[in-house]
Amino acid sequence: MKAKFYIVLLCSAVLTLCFSCSKEKDIYAEIEESVYDITDNPSDPIQHQRYLFYQDYRTYLITRPEIKDYRFNFQTKNNILMVPSEQSNEVLLGGIEMLRSLFLDVYSADFKKKHLPFSIILTDSIFFLGQDTGRPYYHSYASQRFLALGNVRKEMSTYSDSLKLAIKGDVHSRYWIDFLQGAKGVFSIPETFEEVSKSYYRKSVEDISDLGNVAGKLPWEIDYHQLGFITYNHNTTFYDAKEEAWWIEVPNADVDKRQWVAFFFNTPKSQRDALIATYPKMKAKYDIIKEAFLKCEGFDVDQLP
Repeated sequence: MKAKFYIVLLCSAVLTLCFSCSKEKDIYAEIEESVYDITDNPSDPIQHQRYLFYQDYRTYLITRPEIKDYRFNFQTKNNILMVPSEQSNEVLLGGIEMLRSLFLDVYSADFKKKHLPFSIILTDSIFFLGQDTGRPYYHSYASQRFLALGNVRKEMSTYSDSLKLAIKGDVHSRYWIDFLQGAKGVFSIPETFEEVSKSYYRKSVEDISDLGNVAGKLPWEIDYHQLGFITYNHNTTFYDAKEEAWWIEVPNADVDKRQWVAFFFNTPKSQRDALIATYPKMKAKYDIIKEAFLKCEGFDVDQLP
């Protein structure tokens, strides 16, 4: 009898706990969602866009980011600082248009409904706070629950084509690498990609015999495509004033992947095809990463203009 009693008691406790957890999740979701106002107001063009974003994608559009919107994501701390954009309709509508033209318009409606993050943040500036000196600046940032687009300011209409392409490549790269791969796990670049250029990773160009004589050359004057790279590692390449010389380094595995993802989105197809046809290592990496994209909802990078 005692055994039966304890079994019944245990089952009741488990059911109560499961019910409580379920209710807690519902309560948490209601509290969280109530923070963001998504009611429609056609007389307020920005609020109307917030409403449309949620209706179309179930994604919250944030135009005045606060620390709570981006600093913490569950177990992850994003060591960044966002400086909000000027809160005028002109600037914010311009930011929404830039977001559409550089990012959203690339994907189908179905893809966006399935794979956009919890929120998209528009902001003036995004700074990294993890260095002892200086604050590196990002064009964009992605984490577990949001994607942020920087450079939303009055000067947007004067941005050069090269700057727009740099922003475009960066936001797509972070979206695929940090969100779709890192957070959602629906995208993955296999290890075979790294094998193509692994013997060169992190090296100074002067230590890579396959490049030939690079003495006295500037970083952008060297042909990295023969190694399977898009370009040099901008994070670790610098001019040494004391030595009056450049330290030029090729990418590591992470930078290599990010540059390749950006390459598909910010380089015209005619140029991509020409490079892939000319350099065997570029072709090898292209085939691997194209297949990786296709495994995510059949996304075909060959269809990108």
